[in-house]
Amino acid sequence: VDFDSQVHVWSAIGRKAMAVNLSDCAAMAVVPVSAVCAVALSNKLSLEDATELVRGAHEFGLHYGCPIVGGDTNSWDAPTAISITVAARCEAGLSPIRRDGARPDDGIWLTGPVGGSILGRHMTFEPRLALSREIAHRIQPHAMIDISDGLALDLWRILEASGCGAVLEEAALDAATHADAVRLAAQDGRSPREHALYDGEDFELLVVAPADAAEGEMLALGLLPIGKITAEPGLRLGRAGGVYEALPVRGWEHFR
Repeated sequence: VDFDSQVHVWSAIGRKAMAVNLSDCAAMAVVPVSAVCAVALSNKLSLEDATELVRGAHEFGLHYGCPIVGGDTNSWDAPTAISITVAARCEAGLSPIRRDGARPDDGIWLTGPVGGSILGRHMTFEPRLALSREIAHRIQPHAMIDISDGLALDLWRILEASGCGAVLEEAALDAATHADAVRLAAQDGRSPREHALYDGEDFELLVVAPADAAEGEMLALGLLPIGKITAEPGLRLGRAGGVYEALPVRGWEHFR
């Protein structure tokens, strides 16, 4: 579900396998240290394919100070599966940012626009490692998560863990919708907003900032405001004129 080996070269597939794990580190504002890589390789692969896969993962990890230091290799008569696990540490003065700290009136921000990642960004994104630690130092966010399964679903995970709800503002959400979502909407007939909410694999961060965080500071970090945390449970879209609409909570869910 994460790559198509008939479309993507093995080095790019390896790069993504590492990048999604580094994005998990960014979501907690921690520093990756090392990784282990376990693969079950299709018997249709050549040794060169396998080498390119691991090289792509290792070299991308090295770029962020996170080499592959071990793992396991097997082959079988089934599609290739790749599992990378990253060990990480906290910077001095920081604790890992969790999902369960959101509070009513906190602001909800994005590190970049979302939607339409399947047009290419799902393979080429850069994990927000440096930015997440800068955010942690400068604004001490109450919660963060990376968007792998869709903005709505990953935000819902914060809301469930924190016992809160949220309102996303219509105009702000539309302003944070990626141009790729607009392009994809023209191809498949779904709205750009639907792509922004539910596509996933954007690997931007959802940042829940304290209510008293300076807006200028947030904007200086390049963050995009999209809504607020509420005491009232549920996920809603706030429209002009004070009208609220319940938003479905869906996205990519394994086992469904």
